[in-house]
Amino acid sequence: MADFGGVIRFTYDSNAIAVRAKFDLEPGDFSFTVEHNQDGSFDRLLQPMGPTFDVEFHDSVDGVSATSLDWNGILAGGPYNMSMIEQSTGIVHTIANGKFSGRVKIDRLKGLVTGITIQGRTGSYKQLKV
Repeated sequence: MADFGGVIRFTYDSNAIAVRAKFDLEPGDFSFTVEHNQDGSFDRLLQPMGPTFDVEFHDSVDGVSATSLDWNGILAGGPYNMSMIEQSTGIVHTIANGKFSGRVKIDRLKGLVTGITIQGRTGSYKQLKV
């Protein structure tokens, strides 16, 4: 029986942002789609596509106060070396030279940041067990 979940930490270039509720990972370097032909056969189409992290963050500059992070600066910056650390399982997911993308949406009643995806280049994702 495998264990999942637990405490997850995120860093970009050694700067920490607290993960709130969601961490979805797309580790693959390709997307495969299918096109069907009129004779009933099909072709598989391959599109290079780097790995992504889809994450919801806690909006706090220091993890304690209600002061927002500089999301404009974070999204405009990079590339960053990013790590998602699963403390409970000892698994570390990394994207080298990744960038933030999307449109930041902040729920100020809950301190929840959504709308952000982290994108890496093809071949930039690694998973390590520490």
